[in-house]
This record gives sequence, C-alpha cells and structure tokens, in this order.
Amino acid sequence: DDRARRRRDDEDIWRPVRERLDARGVSVPFEEKTFAGELDAITFRHAWKNGQWHAYEGVSLDLASQDSIMEKARRWVGHLTTVRDGLAEPLKLHLIIGAPQEQGLGEAYRKALAMMRKAPLRPEVVEEHAIDDLVSRIEDEVRAHVQDQGSPAARGG
Repeated sequence: DDRARRRRDDEDIWRPVRERLDARGVSVPFEEKTFAGELDAITFRHAWKNGQWHAYEGVSLDLASQDSIMEKARRWVGHLTTVRDGLAEPLKLHLIIGAPQEQGLGEAYRKALAMMRKAPLRPEVVEEHAIDDLVSRIEDEVRAHVQDQGSPAARGG
C-alpha cells in the first residue's frame, strides 16, 4: 500500500481530552498562558490556574521516522530548558503524548517519552491510553476549585 497514512497532529491528540471534558459537562476555564525565560518563551494553549498554573498540551509523536520523533522530543526539552529560569509562578505541565501508528518506531517513542519525563519543569507525560484518568483528575480539580470559590472563606467571609 503506497498511500501515505494520515499522521495525527498535536490538535488531534488534544481533541479527545476536550471532547471527554465536554461529555462530562466539565467547563475548564482554559486560556492561553505564556511563560518566558531569559532567552525564550513558550505559550500553552490550554492552561488554567487553580492555586498554580496547570498547562495541558497535546504532543503528537505520530511521525514518519525515528529521527523526527527524537527531534520533536529534543525540541520540547529545549523549550522547557530555555524558559525554566523565568518562571515567576508555579507550573504543573501535562504533556498528552500521541504514539506513532507506524510499526517499528516503538524504541524511538519510548526514548522520546523518557526524555520528556526528565525535561526541566518535570512535566507529567500522559500517554493516550491514560486520557480517561487525566480527564477524571481534571474534573476533580475543577469541581474542587469551583466549590472552593463558593465557600465563605473564598468569598472573604
């Protein structure tokens, strides 16, 4: 079969998280948030604050070769390295990782996951098969946040 398989992009990896949150009726106040270091800045498209910033990014490693998988992981590690010195607020980063569909790229995928787990800021690396668990945790955090906002202490009472 010579037809090229459609590769999933970062938005394709994020979409199931958003869809599951919507299906559960969980309204997360996501916004774009930029964190800047001395030399670079990175913008997360899905961030919200609950005592600390939580940022969620889909990262597709559904790429054509081992080299491209490793290069994307290195790029993420580099971004996180260049912004960590400028974080003025705590950040909990969650990277939702999409695996390659191509047979034979498992070793590069595992290495990329290990690199990203050891990256500065120690992101939580969530593989696609664990999206439901992540969504459940987000739901719990949002509901607790909403409840805290409604408590007399949160209203100043």
